[in-house]
Amino acid sequence: AVVSTQSTGNWVFIGLTKRIDNNRKLAKKEKGVWNPEHWFYETRGMARYENFRRYMPDQQQKGSKRKGYEYQVVVQVNKKGYWDDTFASKPLPFACQYCGKYIVLSKHVSWNKAQKHCEDVGLTFATVENEQENKELLFAAEIALGDTLYGRRFNNSNWVWIGEKEQMDENGEGNGIWTHWNDAPLPYKPKWDFKRQPDNWIRKRGEQSVVALSRKNGKWDDSFPFKKRPFACMCKERACRFA
Repeated sequence: AVVSTQSTGNWVFIGLTKRIDNNRKLAKKEKGVWNPEHWFYETRGMARYENFRRYMPDQQQKGSKRKGYEYQVVVQVNKKGYWDDTFASKPLPFACQYCGKYIVLSKHVSWNKAQKHCEDVGLTFATVENEQENKELLFAAEIALGDTLYGRRFNNSNWVWIGEKEQMDENGEGNGIWTHWNDAPLPYKPKWDFKRQPDNWIRKRGEQSVVALSRKNGKWDDSFPFKKRPFACMCKERACRFA
């Protein structure tokens, strides 16, 4: 799976750079010409696929003869999947590739909307089967959101919604049985944030009946589903093995 760092813009860097014929301004007839033998990934070698926008790459330059020139020799990708060459000095979010199945999104939504959003993009709400997966999910959160924590412990930005919930009885009250979002059994005994957790607080707007994962330590907390937080989705199949 590929995880992007938090972004409010339309473009992210990918690890593709032009390493040959990369220090000059292109002639007009050369712009928009793709030569795969000039473009390389850090670990995968020469690029064998491209999806550049029309008339790209154009390898524009900036700078001066006195201070030196910089050329557009790295690649940014937009939300529609189109490529563009750009300057490496440009401040942009970036995409990482890791051998996991979890994708964490920085958008703050309620627990129910998190589940729907995962489904809308062809994923499923993240579930955890064992301690190794819990560590993997925490790692995915760090890639997507960074390691900075905000304000007090229960600041919503410090927690990530996951697809675990408490089963409710016929009176609409929690019965102490925790399952996945789809009612499948939870085969894992998680580490809760405090000794008394889950504590099932009840307020006028409902009960603490869903789970958020702490970005600080990966521990769980039962919470009110109306809170708006980042959330985790899950790929249906793992791309490769997480170390």
